[in-house]
Amino acid sequence: MKKVRFGLIGLGNIGSHHFSYLPELENAELTAICDVDKSKLTDLKPPQDFDHDTAAADFDVSNIAKFTDYRAMLDSGKVDAIIIAVPHYFHPEMAKEAFRRGIHVICEKPVAITSREAREMNAAHADSDVVFGAMFQQRTDPVHLKVKEMLEDGTLGNIRRVNWIITSWFRTQTYYDSGGWRGNWTGEGGGVLMNQCPHNLDLFQWFFGLPKKLSALVYLGKWHDITVDDDVSVIMELENGATASFITTTADSPGTNRLEIAADHGKLVLEGGKITFFRTEQPVQKILDESDKGFYSSRPEVIEVPVEAKEYGHRFITQNVVNTILGKEQLLAPGTEGIKSVQLANAILLSGVRGKPVEFPVCEDEFDQLLEELRTHERQHAPDKVFDWEAYLSSFED
Repeated sequence: MKKVRFGLIGLGNIGSHHFSYLPELENAELTAICDVDKSKLTDLKPPQDFDHDTAAADFDVSNIAKFTDYRAMLDSGKVDAIIIAVPHYFHPEMAKEAFRRGIHVICEKPVAITSREAREMNAAHADSDVVFGAMFQQRTDPVHLKVKEMLEDGTLGNIRRVNWIITSWFRTQTYYDSGGWRGNWTGEGGGVLMNQCPHNLDLFQWFFGLPKKLSALVYLGKWHDITVDDDVSVIMELENGATASFITTTADSPGTNRLEIAADHGKLVLEGGKITFFRTEQPVQKILDESDKGFYSSRPEVIEVPVEAKEYGHRFITQNVVNTILGKEQLLAPGTEGIKSVQLANAILLSGVRGKPVEFPVCEDEFDQLLEELRTHERQHAPDKVFDWEAYLSSFED
């Protein structure tokens, strides 16, 4: 294979963004698009209200095969790989159908709503011989790569404490009202944890691994007229005994994105795209154990960590998958790792709603039961918020 032929499933905001950069890729071409809404196949437009800028002013789809049934696309012989850019409710089904047909997959975040579904996706992939990538493009951000490097090369030493405040996901009620599937358990399967924070949860586990256990406060519809989580605070114990806090919401404006890592050799702060390392003169535990000063005080060396400026984002994940398919690179964000951020989100929700600590690995049966209870409660007590996927899809049938 010299060129990878892509099919794009889903032409909403994120699908349109993927469409915009695909012509820039090397050894790849977009040969097919798919959406249940026929109008999007001929009137594809750049997203107007989205986190990512899309450069293309007009999209030419005249020479691209068009489908309203993704299975027909998979069976067409026109694609070697697909990008799944539909609501995450459908991610597992579509990925598994592609795996069965020997078609490579890039799946948007999160890969699934539940750990069970993610595990079943991984099992289906294990029975195939294809590349499975997850769209965790924040792993390609130079500052995140530098943090990962400093954690792994011993610069920081042992982790003692982690604090991450990620409240820069502000969303208005208009956002939640823009799609009937948003902001409810039957349509979206979750709120800030499932929609906005998968990137941060992926980075958290990529940096520090999954915790041993956690306790959470989770508020459902605290600030918005929705039934899902929009305000979350978590305390975790990591494998090495360090503690971590994780705070997120879609209701703070202006929001904050600040990661602090307290370690043996000082403190790292990532905020505003900059890394600052406050390096102590000796390891912190050595100072604590051996200093003859009860009120020890010493100014740390303040280091502005240089980070190479370069582009990053969705395009780089997709190019990496292309190169992996062609045998030129290793996968940056394996789709099989997507289960970890799902497990973390499931555990946080389970702890917060049940009001109890949760240990890892999270019990799949227990979380599935909770999700069904939340959906049942929604149908009984907030029927105006319920979203019916079958009825929605049927509305596009001839």
